[in-house]
Amino acid sequence: MKKTIHLVCNAHLDPVWQWTWEDGLAEAVSTFRIAADFCETHPDFVFNHNESLLYGWIKDHEPDLFTRIEKLVKKKQWHIAGGAFLQPDVNTPHGETHIRQFLYGLNFFKSHFDQRPTTAYNFDPFGHPEGFAQILAGCGMDSYIFCRPDFGTHDLPVGCFTWIDRSGQSVTARRSDDHYLTVPNSEHDVDVKFPKFLEHFKDEPTSMLLWGVGNHGGGVSRKEYQQIIEYFRENKQYEFKHSTPEAYFSHARKLSDDFPVVDSELENSFAGCYTSMSRVKQAYRATEHLLLQTETLAALAWWFGKVPYPTQALDDAWRDVMFNTFHDILPGSGIPNVERDALAQLQRATSNLREVRFNAMIKVVQGERKARDGQVPIFITNPHSYAINRTVTFEYAAAKICMLSSGKTIVLKHGRKTVPYQRISSQNNLNEQWIVKLAVNVKLKPFEVLRLDASLVDKKPVRPNRRKISKSALRFVTVHGTVSINPRTGLIDSIIPKGSRRSLVKGNAMQPVLFEDLDHSWTCGDPKQLKGPNIWSQGPAWKKPDAKFVLATAKQAAELSPLAADKWSKTSKTNAKALRVIEDGELQTVVEALFVCGLSAINRHYVINHLEGRVEIRDRIFYQHKDHMLKLHVPLNFKPMQSRSESCYSVTARLPDVDYVEHPNHRWVTAEAPNGDFLGVINDASFAHNLTQDAMAINVMRSPAYTSFIIQPNEPYNDNRFVPRQDQGEHERSYELVWGQQLCERTLTQSAGVLNNQPYAYVYYPNGHRPSDSTKQYAKLLRITPKNIQITAIKKAHNSDALVIRLQELDGKKTQAKLHLGDEKPVTVSVEPYNLSTIMIQRMGKRLIACECNLVEGI
Repeated sequence: MKKTIHLVCNAHLDPVWQWTWEDGLAEAVSTFRIAADFCETHPDFVFNHNESLLYGWIKDHEPDLFTRIEKLVKKKQWHIAGGAFLQPDVNTPHGETHIRQFLYGLNFFKSHFDQRPTTAYNFDPFGHPEGFAQILAGCGMDSYIFCRPDFGTHDLPVGCFTWIDRSGQSVTARRSDDHYLTVPNSEHDVDVKFPKFLEHFKDEPTSMLLWGVGNHGGGVSRKEYQQIIEYFRENKQYEFKHSTPEAYFSHARKLSDDFPVVDSELENSFAGCYTSMSRVKQAYRATEHLLLQTETLAALAWWFGKVPYPTQALDDAWRDVMFNTFHDILPGSGIPNVERDALAQLQRATSNLREVRFNAMIKVVQGERKARDGQVPIFITNPHSYAINRTVTFEYAAAKICMLSSGKTIVLKHGRKTVPYQRISSQNNLNEQWIVKLAVNVKLKPFEVLRLDASLVDKKPVRPNRRKISKSALRFVTVHGTVSINPRTGLIDSIIPKGSRRSLVKGNAMQPVLFEDLDHSWTCGDPKQLKGPNIWSQGPAWKKPDAKFVLATAKQAAELSPLAADKWSKTSKTNAKALRVIEDGELQTVVEALFVCGLSAINRHYVINHLEGRVEIRDRIFYQHKDHMLKLHVPLNFKPMQSRSESCYSVTARLPDVDYVEHPNHRWVTAEAPNGDFLGVINDASFAHNLTQDAMAINVMRSPAYTSFIIQPNEPYNDNRFVPRQDQGEHERSYELVWGQQLCERTLTQSAGVLNNQPYAYVYYPNGHRPSDSTKQYAKLLRITPKNIQITAIKKAHNSDALVIRLQELDGKKTQAKLHLGDEKPVTVSVEPYNLSTIMIQRMGKRLIACECNLVEGI
């Protein structure tokens, strides 16, 4: 029998990259029109395309072309492929965002074409993390095609394999070693590509080849079509068919269902993209978490009768977030205009989401008792399904303009109970601050809305008394252990777990360091190890840092932030110090340090919380280095056995490397010792790290040229002139140090959730119309037990008035979970180890009907 070759024609079309979305839209119209023309004149031809985003553009701007495509789909000449909103970066987004890619994409394809793809593909993204297999399977996708990491850079079976993650969920996957496109008169020309890769795939019972001009659209070409016909006319040992991904996988399974198993992440490729354009990555992370918080609070307020569900506003926000996951936006490989557009879109989403969130919470609290004269009601909402013990900060107007006298003291109460607080520096720099900022420790039940009332009493406030810098003064004993900051270096000297005598780190921990880097937007590495300016997807790993930030001199500190005490002094001696205590109270101490390295500087705040034992690091970075990678370096006082880091609704474990090899992560990373001791770093905007035999390093940012594969010497349009670099200027980053003697993934994941999705604090004056409808009852409306199950998303169903609740098991054990909704009988759900489970709850009269569904709500 002849071997069947499935020819899958597509047109890889980047909505943005070296162009903005307007050009991407225009190219989508042109590409789809050419494909429709070709289908109509070649009845045996099949065109494949995914990304509901592009189809939506056609529907909105070229309705006649959209109608033609609908007809071709019915004739099976145009195949609706992929199933997602677009082809995103797979490493960086939260797992929930990946689910929404399929929820929105599949619903669009079902409603407009009555089609439901089952093969997902991400041809161009730069790696595929642990946990993604569960998301694919949970979204009803039984197969997956990808191209990277490229053949020759990561060992994988040739042809189909079973990709399984630690949840036990799996899909049939295939790396398209031939890549996703054809390019005339190049190594990707049909006459070059086809014979090369048919030989490469010779042991497959059936094979698939991807073809079509791509990246900036294009798709089918008459010349290539004729080349294909002639090639198979001359090679009669093959039977070729214009086909689809689903048809290929169906055929492959019929011929053999004994595929090799791959149970690891599919990394790494173009690892510089884990860090490039960090300003976009930070904005993305913040917007994504705000969206999840807002959706949760709005869904609860809707379900319990407080507000209509803001469907359109949330849909718009999800589309903005999903668009900016695109694999040439979020990875940082786009041009400056792409960066500007991304930041603008994410800011638009943020602004709209804040309005939606506040509107929902107003309706929740407005019936509460009215504030007494002189009281300011402050509400703090826990957006999480687990209890938290956290110091929350907020600003409010303690008095009318310029009327907070020095003889007044703030009193904060919860009911009749006086609540301790610590006044800290607010955002304004006025001498008479009536807008004040307080730090308050709160213990919040799941989804609880806590009310505090602030007022003023006639009592002179106590002036802050801050400790002087000394070795003993910078040694902090917390509930988790002891942390010491070196007064000479401003860096962490030791972290000793409670009950231990041995520090987990050596001196100079969390030191900002620089690695000389490539001017390559996609690939990072040590240029000193290269013989010339040519490299593709993997760069040489660094051996050691090239430069280190050190504590500033008093003069440098004064130049970085001029002091009023200096400006108006009659002496020339500065009051500036590179290390000082700027906040000191019963709740927390803040140590400020200023570090410099060449033209770059970092203002750091060590925030030591005395009640919770948390140690947070907040860096304000003034970054001016070019072609460098900035990392936070942690010398370890133990030989690490492995790292563990959060990934896509999962966790990845890796062995340490000899050199500084890049690995992707989400919100937390740990290094573990053989005896169980661990040191971890939670982040608010870091997506990669290294673990060597003696150090851990957390990526902060890098500064290559925009959209560069390394600028070639004397290139006429790029070299011998000023070329802008990424991420220059001022940035803010936050980290939380965690350590102990037994790592608990659940605790880390929930702590990371709180750092990135803080309790929502706001001022509102209730009208008192429903004082009995107290927010005290709000925490009882939705609960999940036991503690190893957390709720990761709450929303209104996409196509009905059901409430959708997503659950995740975090401890690796099969669990019978109980979901409590108000006074209703608990819903029992069986959740497999490390699995996701989705529950849809509908009201049927006075009864609640609950059922499990897939991740995309049954579509």
